[in-house]
Amino acid sequence: MRVDVSLRARSDILNIHSYLAEHSFAAADRMLTRLSQRFEDLQNFLFLGPDRSEFRDSLRGLRIDGYIAFYVVEVDRIVIVRVVDGRVDIEREMSK
Repeated sequence: MRVDVSLRARSDILNIHSYLAEHSFAAADRMLTRLSQRFEDLQNFLFLGPDRSEFRDSLRGLRIDGYIAFYVVEVDRIVIVRVVDGRVDIEREMSK
């Protein structure tokens, strides 16, 4: 099963990378690698993250080093819909 990253999630990831790169390019690149690894894990373990359907039907959330990757499992793919900082108001962030 393939993993697709939505445009919104791509934007989230770029923002995370930019923020981290202000302090350390190496740390920013490590986060990209870590996100990619965890997205690959979803291919083998579709329901790795807990149910987060309080924000959207069929939504799941996978914690990745302080961030949460929200995703949905479809018939032929997994879609990463958002990647947000786990310390923010998730409800407000998901309503944007």
